[in-house]
Amino acid sequence: MVYVSMTGFRPRGIAQLPRFWWRTVQSLAQARRAAGVVAVEAKIVGGTYHTLTAWSDLVSMRSFVASGAHLKAMKNFRKLGTGKIFGYAPDQLPDWDTVYELWKRHGREV
Repeated sequence: MVYVSMTGFRPRGIAQLPRFWWRTVQSLAQARRAAGVVAVEAKIVGGTYHTLTAWSDLVSMRSFVASGAHLKAMKNFRKLGTGKIFGYAPDQLPDWDTVYELWKRHGREV
């Protein structure tokens, strides 16, 4: 079993992009080094910046979320823009399109 998480973020305007990118680059680097990470992907779809991460378990994902660059990014999330998150525990690692469709239907605003 894995735990999969997708975030979609839309910056509040061009003025926020440099800070957003700085936080994103740091968070992605942290994710790629994190204990329990299985996969890390990032894509822009329709002006929304998405990250997809997969973890060996929910505990590993929560440890990542609550530390380092990702924690700093989340503290600035609402200042920089708006977004939705979605996470679930599938039986096997899904592809990007499957998670994206689930995110569109079930993602919750943060």
